[in-house]
Amino acid sequence: MGILVLAPQLHLVDLALFVPQARVLVIADLHLGIEEALRHEGVFVPRRHLAQIQQRLARIFQELQISPQAPLSRLIINGDLRHRFGPLSKTETQETRQFLHFVRPFARQILLITGNHDGDLSRLQRELPNVIVTQAHREENCWILHGDEALTPDPSPVTHSRERGGKAGVRAITWIVIGHEHPAVSLKDPVTQRVEVYKCFLVGRYKSEHLLVLPSFNQLVRGSDLTKEVPLSPYLKEIEDFSVYPVSDDGVIYDFGPLRRLLAAL
Repeated sequence: MGILVLAPQLHLVDLALFVPQARVLVIADLHLGIEEALRHEGVFVPRRHLAQIQQRLARIFQELQISPQAPLSRLIINGDLRHRFGPLSKTETQETRQFLHFVRPFARQILLITGNHDGDLSRLQRELPNVIVTQAHREENCWILHGDEALTPDPSPVTHSRERGGKAGVRAITWIVIGHEHPAVSLKDPVTQRVEVYKCFLVGRYKSEHLLVLPSFNQLVRGSDLTKEVPLSPYLKEIEDFSVYPVSDDGVIYDFGPLRRLLAAL
């Protein structure tokens, strides 16, 4: 595992985004309870998704030296904490509680951004004092939202304290950070000709802002292969010029350049 510096204030770590100045970690699309939904569809898989999520997140905490003694200021779940539509099922309730109790020692605040799968998460906010549920969140110069619908960014600038003896200043929004899309790409091994699908980050532009699309933290499903499927988010229209950053199973991030290069190689 390593850290890819996308911008001075934005670091990519495995399947997560880290904002070092604010000490904030962002992940998206956990889809807890997905095994239950798959069983209802006749697909039986071992119930180990939650454990795999916790193991991968623990690996990220270790890489960033996050601990109960040195916690994050915020852990942000950028939508789709749970999988099924409608009210929280018994399994989803159990798994979300287990997950939130697992991460609570590592973050002073847990922010749940509602996704299209989430429904009403207010019960979790009532049960746990450091859990906040919201539609979108502003962090430094980033506007963070799930991405299933385009919301208007908060226009008010954020005032920052003095840094390195300089004057206090403000930062406008220059990055939009979304999930929802579960981006992935299929890559062919030139020797074996075997094709594998890898989760990936996407980086491009939406109007005048930079746009970062987070990979899904769902450990059971690779994601939507952008070499074959059409994006769903209103933020993603012309994506051929978006840069693709595939992530290996051991958390190494690679820069593969624009998506159009991969499409041309098919």
